[in-house]
Amino acid sequence: MSKKARLVFSTDVNGTLTPDNTFAKLVEPDGLAGEMEALMEAYTTGRCSFAKVLPQMEKLAKKVPRKRVEDYAWAMPLFPGAADTIETLLNSASVRVRAVLSTTGFAGLIGLFNEIRFGGRLYVAASPVLLELLDKRQKRRLVRTVVAEADKAIVLEHLAAIHRPHEGLIFHVGDTLGDLPGLLQAAKLKGTGIAFCPNSELAAALAHEAPRELAGRVEVVLPGPDGRPDYGKVLEIVRQKVLDVCGIEL
Repeated sequence: MSKKARLVFSTDVNGTLTPDNTFAKLVEPDGLAGEMEALMEAYTTGRCSFAKVLPQMEKLAKKVPRKRVEDYAWAMPLFPGAADTIETLLNSASVRVRAVLSTTGFAGLIGLFNEIRFGGRLYVAASPVLLELLDKRQKRRLVRTVVAEADKAIVLEHLAAIHRPHEGLIFHVGDTLGDLPGLLQAAKLKGTGIAFCPNSELAAALAHEAPRELAGRVEVVLPGPDGRPDYGKVLEIVRQKVLDVCGIEL
């Protein structure tokens, strides 16, 4: 091939790249983790929208200092295979990849995490909280602020329109009901949604509520026999799709 294949890859962060509830971790030293966890559970299980809880989450995180955010960005645990998957995509010699961290997580944290752990090579779409912690260069990686679950679908559509990936090479990875719009948008764009160890609400929505023709383009990654999630299975799906579509190795 004279030109590289093109691919768009979008992934959630909380519960997808990392086992942590990053919202709660940032306010744990302030004794506010329980309140933050309750708010996250409310929207990830569909009891209310993210837009409804966002102002309360922002208020809880208002006094989080930059050093705490930086320290946590360095130390944030990732699921097995997560870092390797991202690096493999970014360093591919055969495929031009545009990858985005598309999350309701706080933009201040996600922007610093992108810089510290991946050299600022990813795009970021995240909620407009702690934005003041980012410098101009880090803010330039922010392609959209996420204030509602549907924003993840808009991010994917936007990147697909700009970067024009090969048909079939569009992906979104997520684990909760809040990722349903992103997963289905990937399917609508003739790509693949990847439900990574989905919570029961997301699994039920895919089985009973999502249009069958779209749900059929969502692949489900379950924990291994040891019960541990393995993000490396996401990379296996992407590798196979690249091979099927373009006949080349990622």
